[in-house]
Amino acid sequence: MLQNYKEILKKNQKRVLALAEDVLKAYELAYEALKESDMDKASKARDMLKDSHDKNSKIDNEIIKTLALFSPEARDLRVVIAYLKIASELTRITDYIRSFAKRVKIQISSDLELGGLQDDVYAFAQSAYKSLKASINAIKTDSEDELENLYRKVNVEESKCDDILSLIEKKLIEQICIVPENASELISFLNGLRRLERISDRSVNVVKLAYFAQKGGKLKL
Repeated sequence: MLQNYKEILKKNQKRVLALAEDVLKAYELAYEALKESDMDKASKARDMLKDSHDKNSKIDNEIIKTLALFSPEARDLRVVIAYLKIASELTRITDYIRSFAKRVKIQISSDLELGGLQDDVYAFAQSAYKSLKASINAIKTDSEDELENLYRKVNVEESKCDDILSLIEKKLIEQICIVPENASELISFLNGLRRLERISDRSVNVVKLAYFAQKGGKLKL
């Protein structure tokens, strides 16, 4: 029975990691679409994640079945619960990426000029990507030292995202005052960026869950 449990646990972990890799690849495509004004890449980013909720449901069902059949305890129970919640966090992130990719497509088709916002937007998107990537690496690592470093990195990048977004919002208001006819499109694009900011927030939750699975303690999300 123990061998069967270990095999099932590994399968559950692989499913979560596969979802995580899809999330990361889709984000990379969405970011490239933004930089290159590439409509096809934005569409591919959305399509890549269209069945993410189905994948999450399968992960949920398999993990609940594992809990019912084997009643894991101590660290094993922490790992199983952590992966259940990580899958949920990743699925929420897929929604944000799909929404952001949609906003990118709208921006491309409207020929909206970002002007002085462009460099800040790229820096913001890069910071959100770094927080997401670090959180996914935290799921994979067995090293406590690496986990500690990744935990710090995710939190640093999440803080950067907050700061850069505040700067973008200020510049955007200034740009709206200069070109008021673009107000609707600029605000719509800002809403897309706010979705990215939520990605960094969710990345913090993911790394906390990875930390909880490996080291225990109280879980606060």
